[in-house]
Amino acid sequence: MPTIAKKKLAEITQNLLSENIENAFLKKTLEELKLLLVEVSGLNQEAAVNSENIFLSSGKAIGPKWAGMCLEDIPRTHKFIKAIQQAVQETLKKNPQKPVTILYAGTGPFATLVLPLLSLYKPSELQLILLEVNTISIESLKRIIKGFDVFEYIKAIYHCDASNFIVPSEFDADILLIECMQHALLREPQVGISYNLLPQMKKEAVLIPEEISLHLALIDTEKKDEYLAIENNEENRDYYKNSEAVFTLNKIEIIENCTNFKKEGFQFPEKETHFSEEQLSNHDLIGVSTEITIFKNISLNTDESGLTVPLLLADLNHDQSVIGAKTQYIVGSEPGLEAQLVRS
Repeated sequence: MPTIAKKKLAEITQNLLSENIENAFLKKTLEELKLLLVEVSGLNQEAAVNSENIFLSSGKAIGPKWAGMCLEDIPRTHKFIKAIQQAVQETLKKNPQKPVTILYAGTGPFATLVLPLLSLYKPSELQLILLEVNTISIESLKRIIKGFDVFEYIKAIYHCDASNFIVPSEFDADILLIECMQHALLREPQVGISYNLLPQMKKEAVLIPEEISLHLALIDTEKKDEYLAIENNEENRDYYKNSEAVFTLNKIEIIENCTNFKKEGFQFPEKETHFSEEQLSNHDLIGVSTEITIFKNISLNTDESGLTVPLLLADLNHDQSVIGAKTQYIVGSEPGLEAQLVRS
């Protein structure tokens, strides 16, 4: 089995990373990847227990079924795998004598975002430290490692809550990959995990995604429908207008705030954003948009993926006095951006 599964995985990876892959072929390739992962892991996605989420002090860890389904978000999966491969390549170039070590938090049942890359590198070039909180996902992960015969790439697997995990000092990770987010950084512990793990890493460690920013956005639904009606539309998404970021998660912000973040009662600052009369008259919805820079020039824009679908706050047709909102990112067991509409 390992050799057949491994060979199949290598083919899928080559297809995924081929230049200018067409959408229909990309969709088919990711469907093949999903089938292969389900087959090798033996994960029964329909078992009720696999739909159960785990509620942590830093947010909700989604159940194995939902974590596995994230693969089906085509732009997300494709761009993340490409971005990680680019980050590995660049890190390897800087120091070819030493394997690149990825610390991967929130692997889910398949470690989807790095598993395909193992077919491109030798264990002397790439090593993984895997963190996952869900017992069923951990068991599935172990079957994946055995089924694809990739033991030599695994430095360690930890069954833990990554938002309070202490990274053992002997591990010198080069890339921190955190796969624990929903759109608008809602409910899942991406922020808590980032603030826990990144300060424990060396200064030059790469954070993936590199930056997640939340904005207040005005949306013109008519323009949006016209835009989305054209398949694979390459035009600029001019149907929404973003405010300046109201919350940003990146290396600079984390290092700046990490000491205070650990203190009891820590809060991110509240921001108030107003739109002009002209801007308001040209749009009919107000929401929270998510922009993600995964690595360097690889990013996910508004509405490109389930992760970047705007979170709606108000319909300006029915609530014409709205001119903006006060926002504050709240951490804790139900993290997310709290928004209070401001009216004229």
